[in-house]
Amino acid sequence: MQPAIEHVSDTALLVAACRARETERSDGFVRDPFAERLAGERGMAIAKSFPSIAWMEFGIGIRCVFMDELLRLALADGVDTVLNLGAGLDSRPWRMDLPRDLRWIEVDFPDMLRYKAAALGDAEPRCRLERISADLNNASERAHILQQASGGKALLITEGLLMYLPGATVESLADEARSHGFAHWLLDISSPALMRQAHGQLLDSINSVRNEGHLEGEQVAAAIEKHGWTEAQRRTYITDGTRLAEARIARARASGEIKLNPNAPPPVDDGSGIRLYRA
Repeated sequence: MQPAIEHVSDTALLVAACRARETERSDGFVRDPFAERLAGERGMAIAKSFPSIAWMEFGIGIRCVFMDELLRLALADGVDTVLNLGAGLDSRPWRMDLPRDLRWIEVDFPDMLRYKAAALGDAEPRCRLERISADLNNASERAHILQQASGGKALLITEGLLMYLPGATVESLADEARSHGFAHWLLDISSPALMRQAHGQLLDSINSVRNEGHLEGEQVAAAIEKHGWTEAQRRTYITDGTRLAEARIARARASGEIKLNPNAPPPVDDGSGIRLYRA
């Protein structure tokens, strides 16, 4: 029986499994020695069960490259605190060369934080790590975590998160983070067209755990920009990703590892990708 995606936390296992599979490839875009243990047997089984998983592995690898790049730009701009909402099984505090005095706060459901701590065991983060459990749809809990991270030059990270939240929560977060003095916001956006092309049948499972009233693609950017955030940098999957991965794409298409869906082509000007915003 195919392992099911039953909760949004299962998508974190799947993403970690994709990073693990990318790490195993000689032409992979990410090297994450912690990914396989974070994914666990369930995450690896979910990944192996989907015939279109090669697309997702490729996309997660590209997303890591661009998120890492723009994170480094924010750090070079003086960021001293990172608040990672819906941190899931992100391994940047362990796999990246970060400033030792960087304050990095992970926020997620209590069960996810406990699972992650157990999976990593005695692995030491390369920065000052803190963990806070919270429900981001709860206004008082959002206020608490934003207050905990304020006071310095803070960066908000919401990798793979905003597409799952109700639009009202995204709007509130945009307003509240700015009012708490956050300097930057690093996030990803994926259009419905690109998601249909990349995820195939996996998209139904992903959509099943998204909140009612969630935003799609550029609706996320519009909600954020409405509250005063200005785009500073972007890396797109179609343009920048294709340029980065041209040789691998050619090999994958020639071998049949990745097949394009002719019924769901994303537009050539699709803006899906990674964006760094300034307050």
